[in-house]
Amino acid sequence: DLCNLESVKNFPELLKNSPALANNGKIDILMNNAGVMAIPDLQLTKDGYERTFQTNHLGHFALTAGLMPFMNMDGTDDARVINVSSSAYQISAKGLDLDNLNGEKEYGPWSSYGNSKIENILFTKELDRRAKASGKKLTSIALHPGAVRTELQRYIVGEEKNKEMESGNVGLLDRLIIGIGVYFTKAVDRGATTQIWLASGQGGNGVGGKFYQNCQELPLADGAKDMDTAAKLWDISEKLSGVKFSF
Repeated sequence: DLCNLESVKNFPELLKNSPALANNGKIDILMNNAGVMAIPDLQLTKDGYERTFQTNHLGHFALTAGLMPFMNMDGTDDARVINVSSSAYQISAKGLDLDNLNGEKEYGPWSSYGNSKIENILFTKELDRRAKASGKKLTSIALHPGAVRTELQRYIVGEEKNKEMESGNVGLLDRLIIGIGVYFTKAVDRGATTQIWLASGQGGNGVGGKFYQNCQELPLADGAKDMDTAAKLWDISEKLSGVKFSF
């Protein structure tokens, strides 16, 4: 549960003792994919942090730190951390306000989501930089999957309407809207294309810290390339989550 840091911190030990990592097993690919979008009002997690910030960034940050000892344990293969961001980072393209990570100044459903997505990119870049500086064979990459037909839309259409759409119990107008939406969005399997492409080692050795969509690198706005902010976000994230990375 990304909204419960105790749960996140307990997971690595559970995984270590599971069949998945039996006999000195290791993690080759970590894909940070879970997220929420456009929560209509300010909500706090059990840990007291804004829900979008913790679900989309801080929880993944802590999880990645906890699993880092299991990645590329023998130092031979290049492990990859793939962070699913979004082109919606451009909502915050002018730069991340480090004093408003938890909606301390103001909260907006979309501004909070945009902030979390630029945080994904800044985390990706700083993780890749630190891993390379330490000599660890690990590559960190971010991507935009496209508009995919998933549960991520539930706060946009409303919980009740989303349940109706899932059950198929909708009227003619809603069916028309759904039909149009299908035309402009991706099915889940197509939405996973870039993740799978990157997870399979595509793109070569120069993909670290970069941002992809449809298996192609995309240029980033200046705010998403601010390495000073990336380093500060890292330090804040370690403090708020109570975790430290070991490379």
